[in-house]
Amino acid sequence: MPSGSSILEFGKQLATGPQWRRFRGIVYRYVFLFVLYALSIGPMYWRWYEAVYANGSSWVVAFYYPLWLLAGAFPPLGHFLNWYVRLWIL
Repeated sequence: MPSGSSILEFGKQLATGPQWRRFRGIVYRYVFLFVLYALSIGPMYWRWYEAVYANGSSWVVAFYYPLWLLAGAFPPLGHFLNWYVRLWIL
């Protein structure tokens, strides 16, 4: 049976190893890309509005539909996006 200190040492090696750094880098990249994606709705709001309500491009609707679903599912994100979009449309 492994001792407590050997388990801690294994955990330290696992948390600082190259595989963990690679995983953490991938997570950071996806978070960064999601932030860029979410913030892109600000300057694109009127194109999105046209696409949804005036039969505009279906590509724009498809691109921002997941963000619309997330904003509805997580009210804090929805409130933030509403605030952010208001900065662009005023």
